[in-house]
Amino acid sequence: MRNDMSIRSCFVLPALAFLAGALAAGAQTTADRPAELCVGGQPNAPVRIEVFSDFQCPACRAFFLETILPVIANYGRDNRVCLIYHDFPLNIHTHARAASRYAVAARQLGTDAWLRVCDALYSEQAAWADNGQIEPVVSRSVSADEMGRLKKLLESPSIERMIDQEAALATQRQIRSTPTFFIVANGREQRVVGGVSYPILRDYLDRLLK
Repeated sequence: MRNDMSIRSCFVLPALAFLAGALAAGAQTTADRPAELCVGGQPNAPVRIEVFSDFQCPACRAFFLETILPVIANYGRDNRVCLIYHDFPLNIHTHARAASRYAVAARQLGTDAWLRVCDALYSEQAAWADNGQIEPVVSRSVSADEMGRLKKLLESPSIERMIDQEAALATQRQIRSTPTFFIVANGREQRVVGGVSYPILRDYLDRLLK
C-alpha cells in the first residue's frame, strides 16, 4: 500500500494524461451497477462518477475540496452527473474508520448534512488526524438537533456493516489506493487512480456531455 505522499506524486500526473486522451483511446465496457445513493444528481444522470475515498488521506482531502465539491455544485444540481461516494478507510490511517462512521451516519440525515460533515472532516483533517478528536469537528458543522441524531445513529451496528460493505466493494473492484474514481457514461467505464484538478475533470465531463 502506498502512503499518501506517494499516491499524490505517483498517480496524479498519469491520471491527468489518462483523462486528456480517454475519449480518443476508448474505454473498457462494464455491466451496469444497481442504482446507488447519489450525493449529487440522480441515478438517471447521463454520467456517473463513483469515488472511493479515505477521510485521513491528504490527497483525498484536496480532491474532495477542490474537485468533487465543484462537480456536485455545477453538474449534480442540474442532474448531468450522479456522484456516488464510497467510504474506504485504509488500515494505515488510525482514525479514518471513525471519521467514516460520522459520514455514513450523516448520510442518513440527508445529502446536505452529509456534505457539511464531509466538508468539515476534510477541511479540518489536521485537527483530528493525529488525536482522533473527531466529534468536536463534526459538531461545528451540524445543528445541536442533528448532532443528537448523529450520536444515536452511531450506536447502530448498521453503521459498521455499511463501512464493511464499502470496503468489500473496494476490494472487489481492486482499489489499492485513494482516491480512486470511476467515470461511467454511454455504457463505458473509465478508472482513474489519484485525484485530478477540477478544470481537467470539467473539460472531460463537458466533452462527454456534448
